Amino acid sequence: MRTTKILWLAVPAVFLIAIGLTLFGAKPERRPEVKLRQIATVADAADPLDVARACLKIADIQLKLVNRTEFAQLAKDQSEAPNAGEGGDMGWMGKGLLPPHLEEIAFSLEKGYMSEIIEEPRGEESVIFRILYIEERRNF
Repeated sequence: MRTTKILWLAVPAVFLIAIGLTLFGAKPERRPEVKLRQIATVADAADPLDVARACLKIADIQLKLVNRTEFAQLAKDQSEAPNAGEGGDMGWMGKGLLPPHLEEIAFSLEKGYMSEIIEEPRGEESVIFRILYIEERRNF
């Protein structure tokens, strides 16, 4: 009989403690994230004419973006990045997932803004010219 009374008190108490911890307990750390899109052009670093072509192409794309062309559509039509077919969508990126120079740029921009042209030499093989667009921000 005594054990039954203890169980009648203990089970609801444990249940209430579990609910309290779930509702008011420690929350997981929420890290800042940005939803990115990109447009990129790639050039052979050993070929100055190809580098000039890629640079002119990305400058033309930037001008179209300044004149209010939709970023996703322009990425589909003109980007040379592997995700061009998805409108340059890179998905949600948290800190530590991007190279440091891109992370610094991405997390400094506000929602709806795009970066300047970013030039990224890739060793002696290629040069990438890239524009990032911040579609959304969360946990800031």
